[in-house]
Order: sequence, then C-alpha cells, then structure tokens
Amino acid sequence: MQIVDDAIILGKNQVKSNNHIVKVFTRNYGLQSVYVSAQKKKKSARSAVLQPLSLCQIRFTKTKNSSLPILQEAKIEVPLLNIQMDVYKSTIALFTADFLTQVLPENTEEGFYDFIKNSIEMFNEMEDGKSNYHLVLLLKISKWLGIQPSKGNEINNFFDIKEATFSGIKPNHPHYLSIEETKIIHEILSTEWNEIQKIKITSIMRRKILNSIIHYYIFHIPGFKKPRALTILEEVFD
Repeated sequence: MQIVDDAIILGKNQVKSNNHIVKVFTRNYGLQSVYVSAQKKKKSARSAVLQPLSLCQIRFTKTKNSSLPILQEAKIEVPLLNIQMDVYKSTIALFTADFLTQVLPENTEEGFYDFIKNSIEMFNEMEDGKSNYHLVLLLKISKWLGIQPSKGNEINNFFDIKEATFSGIKPNHPHYLSIEETKIIHEILSTEWNEIQKIKITSIMRRKILNSIIHYYIFHIPGFKKPRALTILEEVFD
C-alpha cells in the first residue's frame, strides 16, 4: 500500500550498508519511522531527510514483508533556507527535532500537525526573538500533550514543576523555580508567537529556563530524557 502524506523530518539513524531509519511526524499518521535504502534514495529525498524540521511531502510504502514503511520519495514542500543558513537557527532546529522525537505521539488530534508546521515556518522567517523559539515551543506544545501548566488567575511567585502549577507559597519539595524563573515561564506561556521578541532574558537565564523546562518534561512525560542535542545547543550559544 502506497501512502502520500505531509511530513516533518525529525532525524535519522544509519543502519547497515549506509541505509537509514528516518523519524518523521506525518499529518495523518503521527510519529512514524520509515526505512530509506541507500540504493534507491534520490538526491531530493536524501537532502530532505538530512535536514531537521524539513517540511516535506513524502511517499512511502507499507508491505507485509517489511516491519517498517519504506520511503520512496520526499519532496520539500516549504524551503527553510533561513534555518539552514543560520548556525543558531540550525542548531535550535536540531535540538527541537530531537525533543519532538521523544514527545510526539503516533496518534494526534486535528490541528496538532499544523501547529508545529506553522511554528517552524515562523521560526524560519523570524530574526528578533529567534533565540527564544525553542523555549516558547516547548512550553506551548505542552497544551497539545496534555501537560500544560495551570496558570490560575492570580500572580504567584513559584512555579511548582512537580504539580504543574504556579503557587503563592514555596512548595515543600525541591522541584520548583525561583521567583525570577517563574516570572519568565509565566511570560512565555502568555506570549503569542508574533511577540516572542519581547521576551528579554540573558543567555545564562535562557539556559536555566531551558533546563527547567526539560526537568518539567522528565517529570510529566514517561521515559523522557535530556535531548542529546542539548550539549550542542549550549556550546553554540556560549
């Protein structure tokens, strides 16, 4: 059975004979792993699967003889030249794809694919605020994953990572954020995509916030681990 679908490329792992298994997030089939043969893949397919967050249309085949769908073709749907040519953006893209590989489900609700696709397209175009993109995405996507923090109606001083709430009193456990970090988390959750350039934080605080968000995901997504690309991201932004 041949299937044509929209897809976001997330990453690849090389297997024997220079073949690859590629992680993709598709509009209609959610998170999928597809097999790419080194002998069959065209240059267009190769360039697409190598770029994290590439927006493609893919054609793949499901057969009884293969445990994985076989990727036949991948065509770039939306060129992301600004991401590919900007070392900071491309590093953020690598980290984001690594993160998405861990949290995206096989079955998704309507609108989820477009939410991610639209955020990638905006990231490609943005200049001001690009350093905050991954922070905003990681927090905003929590709504779609069912783990969005509860903000409440009052201004509270502590973000309780364990309980996923903002609290007016210091929690009686160590898994909470400082007043300064809490303020930034609340601001990010309240900020629209087209206004993320208004979030002003230092590089040191950005790293602290990112690690706090990762800590949040470790608490609330079973099996979640620090993305491997986190080290590369920190090196580039130092």
